[in-house]
Formats: sequence, structure tokens, C-alpha cells
Amino acid sequence: MTPRKTKPRHNQASDYESDANYLTDNSVPPPARTNAELNLSVLKRHNPAVASILSIAPYAVVYVFSPTSQQWEKSGIEGTLFVNQLRPSDTGVERYSVMLLNRRGLENFEAELLKGSDVEITEEYVILRANDGQQIYGLWIFSEPEPSSTANTRVINAQIIQDCAIRAEASMKSVMQNSQQENIRPDANADDTEEDGAGGVPMGRQLSLRELFGQQREQDSGWSVKNHSPQLAKHQFAPSADTEFFRSTKRPSQQNVQQANPKGGNSQGADLLGELFRKAGQDHLRGA
Repeated sequence: MTPRKTKPRHNQASDYESDANYLTDNSVPPPARTNAELNLSVLKRHNPAVASILSIAPYAVVYVFSPTSQQWEKSGIEGTLFVNQLRPSDTGVERYSVMLLNRRGLENFEAELLKGSDVEITEEYVILRANDGQQIYGLWIFSEPEPSSTANTRVINAQIIQDCAIRAEASMKSVMQNSQQENIRPDANADDTEEDGAGGVPMGRQLSLRELFGQQREQDSGWSVKNHSPQLAKHQFAPSADTEFFRSTKRPSQQNVQQANPKGGNSQGADLLGELFRKAGQDHLRGA
């Protein structure tokens, strides 16, 4: 029997070796991120408006106040608590919120801090009023006694929550006051322009020729001879040097009047016209 020939074997890399070479040559390590960056990225998935994290409590429990039983009841939400600063509103109002990521289910807790009166700090709970006081929540924040690192966790987070609520309320009032002042200013300017239009032209603005002649026409339209010179309604001519001259030539002088009236008396009682006719007749006879 002829011996069977065997095929020569070549040195080939296994699948594990090829994978190892691929990972060692082409893999790029992920960028290193801090815990704060990781927490912020997780919170933004639940609320994209989260801008920064102000405080963290490792463990907290959310209670709900029952109006019927007048007692605190567990809501089933407990986990890490975050006090966040949100992006400002469109009008520039500062915004803050409290978020608790639930470890026991898919439902998380979040409440926006609007007013300082909505936050109350007690020995056991941080009480939050939401929806205009219709819902009342109690946040129980875990803290251990001294010398644990969480000894002051409850006090610190409670104070930060209350301060954020006060800042949000103050920011809201400031924005509202500014908006009211801006709404009042145009009305005041409108009143000024109306007064200027009635009495003249606003200061600092030059008059155009059209406006200047328009005002002059309005003034001329109310002018009349009787309004400005009531005496001229009785006399057609105002006294002047020329009129006085003609009057003196036609009217007899005071001396002639006294000669014509030798007895004297006042000029108002004498018949001037008769005296003139007599004097004219005498002159005519002398001339004849």
C-alpha cells in the first residue's frame, strides 16, 4: 500500500488571537468622566432642562400626606435625591427643582420649587407643597450620626431646597416688576406726544416747512379784522397824519368857531353847521 500523503500545515491565527489583535490595535478607550458629569447626563435623560446639580442626598424617601387619614403614607419612591438648577424660562426667571430617582420602580419624583412658602422644614421631613397646595409631599432624607460623612446631609439639603425656592420667587417678582414698568413707559410717552401735538412740537425735533406753514395757516384761519381791531368796525380808517391834515383843512379851526360864537359856551351845544352857513353868506356878500 502506498502511504497516504498528508497536507502540510500552515501556521494560522485562531479566532481568539485575531480578536485580541483587533482589540489591542484599533480600540480607543472611552473618555474619562467624573461622577458629577455622569449624574448630570442621567438626569438630562429624564428632564432635558436640568442645567446643573446643586446638592445630592444618597438616600431619601418620598411620603404623601393623606387628607382623609391625616397621616403620612409612603409613595413607593425612594432613592438618590438631587437638587437641580434648571434652565431659565423664556422671560429670564430662575428655576429650580428636586428630583428623586426611584430604585424600587420606574416612576421617579420631581417637583419644581416656585415659592419660599411652599417649603417647610421639620425635624423629620422637608415638606413640599405642589399644585397650589393641593398635593403635599414629605421628603425624608437619610443621615447618620457623627462622625459619619452623611451626618449633615439632611440639614444641608433641606437648607438648599428652601434657599432655591426663595430665589425662584424673588426672580419671578423681579421679572414681573420689570415687565410692568416696560408696559407703562410706552403709555407715558404716548401722553407726552399728545400734549406736544396739542401745544407744540416735542423738544429736540426740528420743524419741517410743511409743519411750519401748516401751523401758520391754522393761526391765520382764526384771524379777523373784528377780532383783532374792534374799533375798526365803526371807522374805516385809522387816524394818521394825512387824515388829520385833511380834517384840519375842511373843518374850521377852534378860533373861527369861537368868533362865530362870541358868547362862548361849549362846542357840543353850538350849531356849527349854522355858523358855517352864516359865515359863507357873509363872505359872499363882501365879495359882491
